[in-house]
Amino acid sequence: MTSEPTPGPDSNQATASGETLAAKRYAVAAFQIAQEHGDADAWRDALSQIADFMGDAEVKRVLENTRAGQDPKQRLIGAALGDLPAMPLNLARLLVRKNRTALARDIELAFRQLIEEERGITHARARTAVPLSETEVAALSRRLQEQTGHEVILEVEVDPSVLGGVVVQIGDRLIDASTRARLQAMRESLVGAL
Repeated sequence: MTSEPTPGPDSNQATASGETLAAKRYAVAAFQIAQEHGDADAWRDALSQIADFMGDAEVKRVLENTRAGQDPKQRLIGAALGDLPAMPLNLARLLVRKNRTALARDIELAFRQLIEEERGITHARARTAVPLSETEVAALSRRLQEQTGHEVILEVEVDPSVLGGVVVQIGDRLIDASTRARLQAMRESLVGAL
């Protein structure tokens, strides 16, 4: 008699990355269909509605209930999402049939990322010691667009540990124009001169 392997500490991580991969596959398939039909924005909006609906706690409880049959679940989808275009509605029905409704939000996010990549849109996060005015945010956004050559969607947050200046993260690139970084560079040059 063989025993079932016990899940290791990385089993949840493996499941999470498997679900992320599955969500990306659904998103890529939807994106390819959307490109063929020239309706990426309609798909984006529909996927957002699907994710919102399937993410609702009560709906989630029904859709993930293994005792509930497919017919009532599909009727629920039809009643709530019946106004969606045919192809996104088919995706919603497929997610229910395959018991993959938990992927709806990840599919939406991956689809949005594909649209943004196609349109040359980049996301950036800026951390500052004090809140920036709308004018300062616009100026920083323009500078980042000039540096990257892409439209930049900028998210700004206040972080007192920055001291002054700004720290910007664009993808895996870090631009540290903070007072702390300048002080550290000055310290290193003074120590190096001794």
